[in-house]
Amino acid sequence: MNTRLPYLLPANPCLGLCAPSGFLTEPGALEMAILYFSEHGWDVREGTHIRNRHEYFAGTDTERLEDFHELIHDPKVDAIMAARGGYGLTRLLPHLDYEAIAAARKPIIGFSDVTALHLAVLARTGLVSFAGPMAAPDFGHPHRSALHQDHFLPLLQNETHSSPLIRLPFTVHEGEAGMRLRHQIGNGLEGILWGGNLSLVAHLVGTPYLPKVEEGILFLEEVNEEPYIIERCLMQLYHAGVFNSVRAILWGQFNRCEPTHASAAPYALEQVVDYLQHLLPIPLLQNLPFGHVRDKLTLPVGGRVRITLPDPAHYQLHFSQYGVIRPDQGKSAAKPQGSESP
Repeated sequence: MNTRLPYLLPANPCLGLCAPSGFLTEPGALEMAILYFSEHGWDVREGTHIRNRHEYFAGTDTERLEDFHELIHDPKVDAIMAARGGYGLTRLLPHLDYEAIAAARKPIIGFSDVTALHLAVLARTGLVSFAGPMAAPDFGHPHRSALHQDHFLPLLQNETHSSPLIRLPFTVHEGEAGMRLRHQIGNGLEGILWGGNLSLVAHLVGTPYLPKVEEGILFLEEVNEEPYIIERCLMQLYHAGVFNSVRAILWGQFNRCEPTHASAAPYALEQVVDYLQHLLPIPLLQNLPFGHVRDKLTLPVGGRVRITLPDPAHYQLHFSQYGVIRPDQGKSAAKPQGSESP
């Protein structure tokens, strides 16, 4: 895969907001997000139809496409963030202007349903995008995560960045699982980071919108699904051969994924994880702070990541080759810290 790197954000960026999926259920949260960005020196531009509602969606398919393309073509917009997720992006994938998206090289930010957009853009253009917080549920939340300031912005303004330490469910000195993980990671394991919401990743199998990633580091999260349904999605990826080119799995937050149906109640998520670990000869690292939770990392989809074990109880992610300084930014941009554009 030939990777195309987006431009990193300047010191006082202009953020374009659109709602490519579900309608805004809490318009006040969007206002709070806009206030947050304005107070931190960002200029904010809204898509024309961002506050519309058509059935479940934030406007018709045509209106949502127009908003996204409007922000792609606007020369003053430095990055595009989804206002919220929900459902609706898979309806838009055949109609996106991938040539314009690739040429603009703007960071595209979001998670949940936006997984479909991240993976389609990577598959069709090679452009790196960013699985991360969204406007209304994250920046519009009354109790914002410290990761917004400590991780989101530093990653988007520098050419390399590292995550905080992430706690393992066991130490690498504990039992067979610890010994296996220590052997698998060694002095560091590196690959191309990709993934997102498990349902969306599985549903794109067999379509032109699932990227073919070699030496992949696959991150996954889910919300409101039964454990057996989660395993069914994982088996879809397994039978399709997706795991054949995956070097490691980063297991994110599976929020509200406890068994609820009477016939499925005995089968828990822990059993799904255990089965997957025995099925695949690759490391599975749990507790990734990403998903439908307050504290989430920003993850470059298509960028490089190196996994290390800095101490027996933690792992850490080191990101690189996910963005470059725009040539016309010069010294006004954040100081580069690593790799250059290919």
